[in-house]
Amino acid sequence: MNTDFHPSTNATSAVDGQLAMAVLNGQDLGIIVLDARLRIRCWNKWLAEWSGIDAGDVCGRSFDTLFASLVGSDFAQAIDYALFQNRFTCWTQQVDPDRLDQIESIMAGAHREMPLHRVTFTPIELPEMGDCCLVQIAEAPYDPIAVKDRKVQAPEPLVANQGQFPAYLESSRIPLLLLDNQYLILEANKALQTLFGYSLEQLRQKPIRVLLPEISTDLGADLNVALENIASDDGVSVVEGATASGENLRLLVDCFRSVANSNQYVLSFQDITLQSVNLEALFHQRKLLSTVFSQVIDGILMIDKHGVVEHINRIAMELLGVNDSRPNLYIDDLMELTDEGGDIVASPCLAALARGREVSVAENTLLKVSGQQPIQVVATATPLRNRVNEITGAVLVFRSVSEARRISTKLTWQATHDPLTQLGNRRYLENEILRSIDAAHLDDSTHTLLYIDLYNFSVVNDSCGHNAGDELLCQFARMLEKQAGPKDVVARIGNDEFAMLLNNHSVDESRELAEQLLWQIKQFSFPWGERRLKVGASIGAKVIDRSTTSEIDVLVAAGTSCVSAKDSGRNRIHFQYRSVEVAERQSVAQWIPIISEALEEDRFVLYCQPIVPVVNNGPHGQGHFEILVRMVDRDGNIVPPGKFIPAAEHYGLVEDIDRWVLDKIFAYLQQHPDSGHRFAVNLSGNTVCDEDLKDYIIDQFDSTGVDPQRLQFEVTETAAIRHFDRAMSLINALKDKGCFFSLDDFGSGLSSLGYLKELPVDYLKIDGSFIRNMELNDVDYSMVSTINHLGHIMGIATVAECVENPTQLSMLQEIGIDYAQGYLIAKPMPLADLV
Repeated sequence: MNTDFHPSTNATSAVDGQLAMAVLNGQDLGIIVLDARLRIRCWNKWLAEWSGIDAGDVCGRSFDTLFASLVGSDFAQAIDYALFQNRFTCWTQQVDPDRLDQIESIMAGAHREMPLHRVTFTPIELPEMGDCCLVQIAEAPYDPIAVKDRKVQAPEPLVANQGQFPAYLESSRIPLLLLDNQYLILEANKALQTLFGYSLEQLRQKPIRVLLPEISTDLGADLNVALENIASDDGVSVVEGATASGENLRLLVDCFRSVANSNQYVLSFQDITLQSVNLEALFHQRKLLSTVFSQVIDGILMIDKHGVVEHINRIAMELLGVNDSRPNLYIDDLMELTDEGGDIVASPCLAALARGREVSVAENTLLKVSGQQPIQVVATATPLRNRVNEITGAVLVFRSVSEARRISTKLTWQATHDPLTQLGNRRYLENEILRSIDAAHLDDSTHTLLYIDLYNFSVVNDSCGHNAGDELLCQFARMLEKQAGPKDVVARIGNDEFAMLLNNHSVDESRELAEQLLWQIKQFSFPWGERRLKVGASIGAKVIDRSTTSEIDVLVAAGTSCVSAKDSGRNRIHFQYRSVEVAERQSVAQWIPIISEALEEDRFVLYCQPIVPVVNNGPHGQGHFEILVRMVDRDGNIVPPGKFIPAAEHYGLVEDIDRWVLDKIFAYLQQHPDSGHRFAVNLSGNTVCDEDLKDYIIDQFDSTGVDPQRLQFEVTETAAIRHFDRAMSLINALKDKGCFFSLDDFGSGLSSLGYLKELPVDYLKIDGSFIRNMELNDVDYSMVSTINHLGHIMGIATVAECVENPTQLSMLQEIGIDYAQGYLIAKPMPLADLV
C-alpha cells in the first residue's frame, strides 16, 4: 500500500510505520485519512479493490479533484465537520441508504454485489499531519446461513435399512453426515466429502473423531451433550475439524435425531474458518479504532442496547471526572445533562436507541459534573447496529464549548478577514471562488466576480489624514454589503481594492447588478469635518462558469478587466465573459480578410468635414477640414469607419490604414499646392507608438515639398496620455516643422491637467458626448464651459464636435467656443469633391 505517512527515520519508527500500514491493509473495510487540505494521506488495500483505484494513484492528491461529484455534497460536509468542527458523523444503511448509494455509485461505480453498510467520519489528530479526518467505509457482511438460532429441519424419511440420504439431501450444498448410535459414520453427502477431503469409502464405519477430534463419544452419552460440552458462551457449537490433508477447520455443528431411525444422528456443518479470520481482523480493527479514538479531542462513550456504558475514551473520562474507561454504569447515572434553566435534558443516547437514528442536544445544553461548574457541551448520539440491522447500542460524541474553542474560532476568523472593514480578505475570497467554481461544475450555474478599484482614495488620505481614509473604507464596505444579496460575498483584497462575488446570477443579471452598484458608488459620499468625501471606482468583471478551473485565474482576469475599465475612463465597467468575448472576437475577426483585401486593392476613400469658426471673426475660418476614411466594398458601397476601425485596432491593421491615409493626403496636397486648405489627420494610439512614424512623416514633407502648415494631426486624449513619451516626441518634432496638433475627444478619457500643461497642442476638441445633450443637461453644459475656459487660459483654441442643432450652436457662441464641427455645419463629403 502506498500512503503519504512519513514515519521518522529511526529503525523502530520505521518498523512501527510498516506495521501500521500492514494493519490498515488487513482490515475488512475501507480506510481513508484526509488532512486539513483535503489531501489523501492513506488509502488502504480494501478501498483500492473496492474502488478500482490503486493507492499509488491517489495518495497526496486532493479528494475534491479525485471525486469532483462529491464536492458540495453531504459527504464533503461530513468531512468538513470532522476537520473543522471536530464532529463525528455516522451513516448507516438503515437510516441513510440514499447517502450510501450515492457514495458507492460515485466511488465504486456501483458494480459491487454487496451494498454499503456503514460510513463514518471521525476527527483525529496525527503526528506531522495535524487535524485529519478518518473515513471508514464498510460493506454489508455476507452470511447465507444465520449463525444463531438456526435450526435445520431433520431430513425427510431416510431409508434406514439402506443407510442412505434421499437424493435431494445428497445433492444439498450443506455438508451432511449420518451417524449410528455408536457415532460411526454411515453416510456423507458430496458437500461434506468436499469439505473434509475424504471419499465416502474412506469415511464409512469410521468414528466421528476422524473428522471432529474434540468430540468425546463415550458409549451411552448423547451426541448433543457432547457438542454442548464444547459449545461457546452463546450456545453455538463451534468445533475444531480436521481435513484429510491435516488442515484445521472452524465449524458450526447442528445435531438432530433421525426421523426414520431414532438410533441415528444427522449432523449439519457450516465452515466458518474464513469468518473466524474476519473476526480476527475485526479484533485488529477494534484495536485500530481504539488507537484512533485515543487521539480524538472529543469525548466518546459507547453504551449497550440497555443504556449501560461499556467504554469511554480519555477525553470523556476527563470531562466526566471519572478514572475508569469501563465504568459499567447506566448512562443517566454517569452523565447528567441540563438546560440553562436547570431542567433535566433527556439523554441523547437513549433517544438514539429508541428512535434508531442520530440525535443531537440543543446548543445551550450543560454537563453537570460533581464538584465542578457546569460546562456547555455539544453532543451527538448515533445508534449502532449488527449485521442483521438490529440496534446493539449507541456511540456518543461530545465536547466542551470552551474558551479555547472560542479563541481558536477567533484566530481562524482573523486569518480570513480584514480587521479594519470586517470584510473577508483575499484568502477568504479565494475559498469562496473555489466554492463557486465547484458549484458551476456541478449544476452548470454561473457566477460573477466584480473587482472594484477606488480612485481618489490617496487624495483623501493625503488631504484629510489616515483616519479619514480608514473611515471612508469602512463606510464604503458597509455600502457594498447593503448592495450584496444573501448568497453574495464582499471582500477587501487590497489597500483600496474590493471585490463582490455574485453567486447564482445569470450574465445579464450580473451586468445589471454591476450597473446598479456603479450608480450607488457615484452617489456615495460621507461627511468629514467641514468637507464631504467622495470617491469613484473602476469595476472589472469576470464570469465563472463550468469552463472555469482556477480561482487565481478568476482573480487575475477580473483584475485585468478592471484595468481595462480604468483605461476607458472613470466610473466605468468592463465585463469579461468567455462566450461573449468569443462571439465578439469572431465578429471582429470576420473583418480581417476584408480590411486586408481593401488595402491591397486600394478600396479606401478619403472624406472631409469642415471645421468652422463659431463667430465670423475666428482666426482660422476658411479651408479647415478633418480628414475621414471610408472603405468601399466590392459592390461599390461605402462602409462607415465604425464597422471596420475597431477590428483594425484590435488586430494591428489600423497602422496600415493610417499610413494609407497619410500617403493619400500628401499626394493630394502635392497635387493641389495652391488650395490653401488645412487638413486634420487622425493618428491612432498604435500609430503614435510606431517608432518610424516621425521619420516617415518628415521624409514625406521633404520628398513632396508639402507645406507643413497645411497639416494638422489629431491624437485622442487617452492615446496621448497612455503613450505620453512617444506622443511628446512626435508632437515636438512635427511642430518644429510647422505642423499643428489637436487633442481629440477631450474630457472623455484619462484627462490630467498636469499632462495637459506639458502637451504643446493648438486645439482642444471637446468630446461630442458633452455637446449632444448640453441644451438638456446642466452638467454637460458646465463641462463644455469649463473645458473652453481652461483651454483659453492655456492659450489653446477649442473645437466643439457633433453640433447638430441651432440651439447647441447658440449656446456654444454664448460660451465662447472657437470652432464647431458637425451635421449642422456640414456632413462629411468625398475629398475629391472639395473645390
